[in-house]
Amino acid sequence: MMAELDGMILRVDSLTDRLNMIDTERCDRMDSAFRHQRDGIEALLVDTITKDTAMIIGNYYRAMNKSLGRVRKQWNEVHEELKKSRKQIEDLRHDLDRRLLPDGPKNTYFQQELLILDELDRNVNVLERSYATAVREWDDKAEQVERILSKNARDVE
Repeated sequence: MMAELDGMILRVDSLTDRLNMIDTERCDRMDSAFRHQRDGIEALLVDTITKDTAMIIGNYYRAMNKSLGRVRKQWNEVHEELKKSRKQIEDLRHDLDRRLLPDGPKNTYFQQELLILDELDRNVNVLERSYATAVREWDDKAEQVERILSKNARDVE
């Protein structure tokens, strides 16, 4: 069980490293730009626009609103949960090393930590995919969306 706990600590560290690969400063910059575009995009989405423009605007809006929003809202929470999980696993390892727990609670705590770690793994995967979606849409469409918004603003005047 000690070796498994050591492996769980390595897994938490790996998940933390993966989470830290998400460039939260870039997310903040993208979100700031999107907040300035949001009203114009929402106005375009209720307006009569071509199918191609609607696809560009709609996909971009969904990625910035949902995917980027998820990353910005959940990154700190997941990061804190990873730190908490690592500490709990270290504490469990310490208690087992000192033979402070009977078998029943020891097995229960071990299984709980495995379940928590599996959930954290899923959460990190979701955030990685959400970040990738937001970055891809940003890189592919941000300038195009800005041109559409500028053209629409000129047409309205």
